[in-house]
Amino acid sequence: MTPEQRLDTPFLVALSWAIIDYHVAYTCSRCRPYGWCPRVVVARARIRAWRRVREQWRS
Repeated sequence: MTPEQRLDTPFLVALSWAIIDYHVAYTCSRCRPYGWCPRVVVARARIRAWRRVREQWRS
């Protein structure tokens, strides 16, 4: 996602992107040894929900 696109998004969605970007490079204290962190799951769900809302607004 480009910086220009992030300016059009709500703060929580931009924060979700930052969480995902962080977890691509590092792990946090809540990360599980078998996969993704619960924070990443929530961030992905928030981004998916925002995309659905944004598509409804554009139609």
